[in-house]
Amino acid sequence: MLHIERDRWSARCSSCKEIDMYTPKIAVAFASLLLPVSVFASSACTKEPADKWLSEKQAQSQLEKAGFIVQRIKRSDDSCYEVYAKRKDGKRVELYVNPVDASIVKEEVK
Repeated sequence: MLHIERDRWSARCSSCKEIDMYTPKIAVAFASLLLPVSVFASSACTKEPADKWLSEKQAQSQLEKAGFIVQRIKRSDDSCYEVYAKRKDGKRVELYVNPVDASIVKEEVK
């Protein structure tokens, strides 16, 4: 039944076969445009080697000077320190911190 319906539609639309032919190519082209964005987003903290990073304690100290109460800090997979902390107003936050200078790259309120 579906095949018959498709044939009826094709009879009405002379360029539909051309559209069907290009649809997969358009999808691949669109996906290839998004790939560099996702690669950039996952490596946003630093490209510096690990020997130039601050220790977790040094990063924690700088964040505490900025007013955060650090509860947990760990090295994430994407060259960041992932920090669970509380702000001065008591709200819990998840921070992604550049391990070279302890600057906050991303802050998510929980």
